[in-house]
Amino acid sequence: MKKLLLFLLIFSFHSYAQDTIPAAKSIIALDKMNVVYRGVPNPISIAVNGEKSYLVYGKGVSKKEDGSYVLRPGSGNETKVFVEIENFDGSKVVEEHIFRIKGLPAPIGTLNGEYSTNGYLVFTKEQFRNAKVGFIFLYFLIDVDFPILSFTIVNNKKEIQINGDTINEEAFNFIKNLKKNSIITIKDIRYPTSPEAIPRRIEMKVLLIE
Repeated sequence: MKKLLLFLLIFSFHSYAQDTIPAAKSIIALDKMNVVYRGVPNPISIAVNGEKSYLVYGKGVSKKEDGSYVLRPGSGNETKVFVEIENFDGSKVVEEHIFRIKGLPAPIGTLNGEYSTNGYLVFTKEQFRNAKVGFIFLYFLIDVDFPILSFTIVNNKKEIQINGDTINEEAFNFIKNLKKNSIITIKDIRYPTSPEAIPRRIEMKVLLIE
């Protein structure tokens, strides 16, 4: 039976065949890293040697215009991807690959691309002019870019809600009038999520140094 190599990102994993043809194993690299993440498109690369044709399918699997595949897992703890291979002698082999599903890691808020994992960001008032709010997932291998729908800035009891990802004129004028060493909290950072994903709370604090 022709061997099929299926890689999710840099991870290889167990597979087995279903048919009257005896089962075979794909090459195993990191068999505990067969993980996909809920709420983002997970890239999949397919390599099949010497086949006549093959078909990839499964819940949440789709083919892009460039011929590559992505997997968007739904609910549950695992999902399956099937690869149906047609050999030149007309026989067919179906291989099943099982992935564990995990939620996304905790996001970390960013301001103009800067972030802090254990304290405050330090900004001048002028750096807030047209500053961009966003977030990242640290040490996350999948390239994702979520647009920011809205956020809120807070100092003491004053709150300003802003649509989009940019500090607007009202918020900038408010920040300009704050005293040195004031603490600004940026919270309620909203971004679009899939129905299966649970929105995560994102908040960061910024110290004004001048």
